[in-house]
Amino acid sequence: MNRDDWTFSRVSSVRTRFSAGVLPLVGLIAAVALGACAGCAVPQPRGLGELRHLREPTTNRDYWLYLPKDYAKQPEYARQRVPLVVTFHGMKPFDSARAQALEWEQEADRYGYIVVAPVLRTFRVLGQFPLRTVSGEFQSDVEATLAILNQVFQTTRADPRAVLATSWSSGGYMAHYMLNHYPERFSACAVRQSNFSASVLDPDLVRKSRYTPILIINTQNDFGICKRESREAIEWYESHGYKNVFWIHIKNLGHERTPDLAADFFGRVAHVQPRTQPAVLAKRQAIEGNEAGIAFLSGNMSEFITPPQPAVASATGRRPAPPPRAPVMPLGGMPRPAPPVARSREVGTPRRAVEPAPSPRVPRNLLKVHVSSAIGIEPLRLGFSAECPPGWRRTADFRWTLDGAPIGRGVSGQKTLVRPGEHSLGVVVVTASGQEYRASRTIRVLPRLDTVSSSSNPGGG
Repeated sequence: MNRDDWTFSRVSSVRTRFSAGVLPLVGLIAAVALGACAGCAVPQPRGLGELRHLREPTTNRDYWLYLPKDYAKQPEYARQRVPLVVTFHGMKPFDSARAQALEWEQEADRYGYIVVAPVLRTFRVLGQFPLRTVSGEFQSDVEATLAILNQVFQTTRADPRAVLATSWSSGGYMAHYMLNHYPERFSACAVRQSNFSASVLDPDLVRKSRYTPILIINTQNDFGICKRESREAIEWYESHGYKNVFWIHIKNLGHERTPDLAADFFGRVAHVQPRTQPAVLAKRQAIEGNEAGIAFLSGNMSEFITPPQPAVASATGRRPAPPPRAPVMPLGGMPRPAPPVARSREVGTPRRAVEPAPSPRVPRNLLKVHVSSAIGIEPLRLGFSAECPPGWRRTADFRWTLDGAPIGRGVSGQKTLVRPGEHSLGVVVVTASGQEYRASRTIRVLPRLDTVSSSSNPGGG
């Protein structure tokens, strides 16, 4: 048997061994390539706190815990709870729980976070990749993570009300799953160059996490599967009506560790000010993102959309009257004038013809279409969102069309335009009161130069 025959037999053996669905051959190749190129080096500087390797007794599972600088000395830690970062590692042996704890040390010192990194069994070279089912091994990782969190809350000053689920690479499968199935345990989610699988999520649980702030980070030179599954994550959250989804696509970076972006995002969610300014964050540029994501990166992120509060019945059993609604503040204008209050006619006064009050004029800039790029070369990856009063984002119905055909619902979305020419992107907004508003934007897609050359000179030369 020559070398080529031996190699083919070896690969065939591996393929047969994992043909039962544990690991398809394509997944194996992608997994090895993903990890081999990424490497396990942690470029972030070490922190000045304390890193511990611990074990949770009920599940007998290991985890790494980092306590930030001066955790035991600062009086502030004795008086208040501390935000907690739960970071899920990527594929072993190219990433690990310890590596995740190490990359977060500097950010933990900067913001005062406690960091916990569970040791997972699922994400390894010979594991299921891409993830499509919840295996017994995956479920054991879920149970171990919940037990580890309980122990961290019991043994440290970690705040159960301020918990970030974050991940890198394959750990994104776990981060998305935990937010979907256990939203009461997490106040935010920030995935970094991470994988995503809709097949392990439960759409019936969406209502419990619809208002949780979510940040999805991807990079220009990341691996194809990470970029593709990150786009799938964005589309899944937006199509299921999530209200606080932020996504950014970072220029000139590959499959690199970016904990500073997630740390900054969590700081805004938990209202924590950094003690020192980030050294790298200001140098990064987003070449793509939704309106909220671009605003976040530039430091101008607005307040999060909060869930509407249900009316509470009074002691008499009747629901209290809702408070008067504040006038809607149009973008760049004054509030709408309130209609005049009708007054009763006094007895003996002459009757006058009553003219109907004029309807308030709608400012022209009340609704606008914001796009990532109004002109580009095919295929053009288009991000779009509606600029409108904040109240509409919670209650209004948004319907998007491209050249008259429906393409999605929600405040924002994405679409890839492959046909050169001019396209009309439109949105129809129906408010809670039934009023309808429309806006549109023209998008121009240019043909690729090689396409033009081949069509004009099909014979070549």
